[in-house]
Amino acid sequence: MAEILRAPKGLDGVAVADTSIAKSDADGTLIYRGYAIKDLFERSTFEESCYLILYGRLPTKGELEEFEAKLRRYSMVPHNVYELVKAIPHEAHQMDVLRTAVSGLGATEGGISSEEQELSIIAQMPTLVANCYRLNQGTEPAEPDPSLSLSANYLYMLTGKKPTSFEAWSFERMLILYLEHDLNASAFTVRVVASTLADIYSACTAGLAALKGPLHGGANEAAMQMLLKIGSAGNARSYVQETLAKREKIMGFGHRIYKTVDPRSQLAKKLLRELLEKQGKSLETYKLCEAVENAVWDFKKLPSNVDFYAAPIFLNLGIPIETFTPIFASSRTVGWVAHYNEQLMDNRIYRPDAIYIGEKGLKYIPLDSRDA
Repeated sequence: MAEILRAPKGLDGVAVADTSIAKSDADGTLIYRGYAIKDLFERSTFEESCYLILYGRLPTKGELEEFEAKLRRYSMVPHNVYELVKAIPHEAHQMDVLRTAVSGLGATEGGISSEEQELSIIAQMPTLVANCYRLNQGTEPAEPDPSLSLSANYLYMLTGKKPTSFEAWSFERMLILYLEHDLNASAFTVRVVASTLADIYSACTAGLAALKGPLHGGANEAAMQMLLKIGSAGNARSYVQETLAKREKIMGFGHRIYKTVDPRSQLAKKLLRELLEKQGKSLETYKLCEAVENAVWDFKKLPSNVDFYAAPIFLNLGIPIETFTPIFASSRTVGWVAHYNEQLMDNRIYRPDAIYIGEKGLKYIPLDSRDA
């Protein structure tokens, strides 16, 4: 019998797969398919970055146009999925609604090819996120506008108004930052499901379940609620000190990989200031975030992560807080699809061992003979 190796909790420091999709490093670097996140953030589009992650290279102009056309064509959601959404209680968390809707998609689109399924789920996620929220609020689903880019259309469906070019560009930047992040909890979950040869809808439904947690995708909603609670930069230091004294978590800070800086956070930080200035708004929100960031570093030496600055960017774009984590999920679906396919290229079902620490040799006692 082969020796069983005990892995550290959380599989910290354990490599379980080879990947060429993305890589984050403790020195504060992140690459997608070899390209620095800063270059893609500043120069790429969401659709182009999607193509890169899915197919391993940047597209030609013709390939990109064809890819964009496919995403527009697949963006419509079957109405029977909306009927499923309408049956969910209004108080349900939007990630629960989205998870159920994606599972419903899997039950309605089984007759198309696997490639069409993958493009379909990527294209339909923005439509689903926006319309699950609209249905929850008692309004009718919005139809995608084929004249708009994916990010501009997404923002339009979320807010009900056509965004300015800078607002659409800003939102697109955040979608690019959320696209992929190597073997995080949800990506690993997707790969585990893929290893069983389940379909892409099953894998993404599982990914959504993992992403919902506040230690993963749910951090952006929690970070926004925290910032609203703190209120102003002047309250930041005392809030952080008191929260840490109670051994409570400061949401939007700390990361398993990044120890000094999350490159996505710093890009989002700069974007927040630019957005507020373009909108002609006060910089108080930016100053509040910076004050909290400085206090957490002084007291705990923890860097902010992407969720911390994503939250106020989304809020200042007019996006409802309830949809913050679903937006993260809609972008990360691209990474999940890439991980799903990469897992199947050299697949073996995940089946780790567990070290049993319970009792053995117990004798069964009939029900009538057991003490009360």
